[in-house]
Amino acid sequence: MASCASLVAAPGVAMAADDGTVAELVVTAQKRAEKLIEVPLSVQSLSGEAVERSGAAKVSDLTKLIPGASIVSSTTPGFETVQIRGVSSGTTGDGLVGYYIDDTPFGVPNLQLTPPARLLDLERVEVIRGPSGTLYGQGSMGGTIKLITAKPDPTKFSGKAQAELSNTEGGGTNYNADAVVNMPLVEGKLAARLSAGYERLSGYAEAPELRERNVNDFTGKNARLTLGYEPTDDVQLTGFVWLIRNTQDFSNSLTPKNATTSALAPTPFNLPGIVGTGGRRGYTDVDADIYSATLNWQTSIGDLTVNTSYVDHELDFITPLLTILVNESNFHTKSYTNEIRLSSKADSSVRWIVGGYTRNAKIRSDIFYYSQATLTAAKTSIINTLGTIDTDSYSVFGEVSTKLFGGVVEPLFGLSYFKDDRSVDGVDRAIGAPRIGQLKFDSFNPRFNLKIKPAENGTVYFNAAKGFRSGALQTPAQANAANVTLGLPAGTIQTSVQPDKLWTYELGTRWELLDGQLLAEASAYRTDWDNVLVQFATAAVISLANGGDAKIEGADFGLAYRPDGVQGLTLAATGNIQDARFKSVVGNLAVGTAIRKGGKVPNVPDMSLTVSADYKRELAALGGVTGTFYLGYSFRDDVIDATVKNLKAGELNDLTVRMGVQKDNWRLEGFMLNGLDDKDPVALGSTAVQILYPRRYGVQLSVNF
Repeated sequence: MASCASLVAAPGVAMAADDGTVAELVVTAQKRAEKLIEVPLSVQSLSGEAVERSGAAKVSDLTKLIPGASIVSSTTPGFETVQIRGVSSGTTGDGLVGYYIDDTPFGVPNLQLTPPARLLDLERVEVIRGPSGTLYGQGSMGGTIKLITAKPDPTKFSGKAQAELSNTEGGGTNYNADAVVNMPLVEGKLAARLSAGYERLSGYAEAPELRERNVNDFTGKNARLTLGYEPTDDVQLTGFVWLIRNTQDFSNSLTPKNATTSALAPTPFNLPGIVGTGGRRGYTDVDADIYSATLNWQTSIGDLTVNTSYVDHELDFITPLLTILVNESNFHTKSYTNEIRLSSKADSSVRWIVGGYTRNAKIRSDIFYYSQATLTAAKTSIINTLGTIDTDSYSVFGEVSTKLFGGVVEPLFGLSYFKDDRSVDGVDRAIGAPRIGQLKFDSFNPRFNLKIKPAENGTVYFNAAKGFRSGALQTPAQANAANVTLGLPAGTIQTSVQPDKLWTYELGTRWELLDGQLLAEASAYRTDWDNVLVQFATAAVISLANGGDAKIEGADFGLAYRPDGVQGLTLAATGNIQDARFKSVVGNLAVGTAIRKGGKVPNVPDMSLTVSADYKRELAALGGVTGTFYLGYSFRDDVIDATVKNLKAGELNDLTVRMGVQKDNWRLEGFMLNGLDDKDPVALGSTAVQILYPRRYGVQLSVNF
């Protein structure tokens, strides 16, 4: 009898290999290898194939598989922001979701950006919902997303290749190709794994003032080389280099359907229009070079892990706004991180983990935001700054737990201390003033967890954890505009915005039922969020302020069912309901914005739901051919925007269909993404909206060897 956890394509609920069980599925959410059924947290584990079959190609696409998650901004792949469980505060400030590539953290100071990587050659994706700042210090207030890459295998030569051809509704032709090669270099000891991909997506938007169609083409290139060395059974060395290049003409920021909400002229075509170009051509480039080296050593004392990494990330764009406004900006980040941790053996009666990490990051920003009546007219500066933000931070952390009453009860206590020293050096060229300052932030972040095992096939848990984020920085022009807009005395809102923090309390459970045919999990949570950083529109710029306190209450569920009577069929569902509202609001934020006491937290849906059916059946009449079918549907409730009063994005309905045949190591499938061609905004702001990529249909051919 096969367990429901053996299904690789069920969204949101953890899946293992085709012959696995829940008991065999291992995750590393608590920075140690553990069986999923034993982990007392809201954790998802999505196999690489599950991610692929769902149509998720980039990190923001994963939100449709994560209960309570949504996209906050989606300007271009890699220039995106997402939220988990209602912890959302715009796009500025340090991240509220932590991102890890294996053990390597990814983050950009003062910007909430996702990794720009295409989701290629992954073993799995792990998602931790809720704060995990004890073990994952960087940006994990709302949750953590871990991309676990496929590792080199020193025992055999293998690989995979796939090619895809598709068409965009109202657009043009798309194509991409990916390849993976695993090469043993020293039998049983040393291997290399190379993965590379190229993607070309047609534009779908109009530039009305240029009288051109399909102007926002996207091209993505990425290559990753991983080396794995196992000198002994107890020592593993892994290192990778991942190079990513994304470029898009203009961006995905479009004229709103109801153009009057942001004073934009309607487009003359039926398709969405690029925000007023004033005759200018825009572009958005996102590049990243990621280097990582990891040592794992199973010592007699415990399991030692050491990771060192370097990330070189650059965001460069020219964005015309509101016909006469233009944003020309460049953000270049270099980040060095180191982590060392030691954890007890898995069979220890007292389980513990201790460690620490350091991070040095520098972001150089060149922001030129100006108005220009015509292409030949003079440029009038609104924001014109050049400078750097340096952040030197470190954290020490530890957790300890012990099993009581024969292993039925296991309490855990964890604590981390985080310290962040930041310096600002630069000049505000618009007013000729220097920007120099020093900021220091620190926080103790505890976690308490109580795990109860009422039976071998189930776990019940309570978890309480604190999340913390360093303060944000903005330009003098942004601070001054905020004070004027809100009617506050000059200097009330300053260039430095104070830290925010939260506590989340959660009660959850996870069970394997019906002799392994059904995997079920559920959790309820409450978050008290203090000093919330709010992003809002002024007369000409987007400004920041500590806006007040918020309360978030919600519940998640996940189901995966593989009936014995229908071999090869998996049915799955995940969902979330939540209510995220401000308990208090500072000053006059309610004037002209969506922020008000008792009002919703922006960009947070009240409900989300994903259901899927995955079916594989041998077609006996065709001699060894297997038919494949996948149907997935995701729903997201409407969300509001913080920057403009009464601006709302409607419901989203995202349908994915795949159907094909497989014989031996070859597979041919037809597919349709965004099958309902939903054009309601995924995210919206004061000057633009972003929609789901229009309906795309095509074929994919793949081979394993």
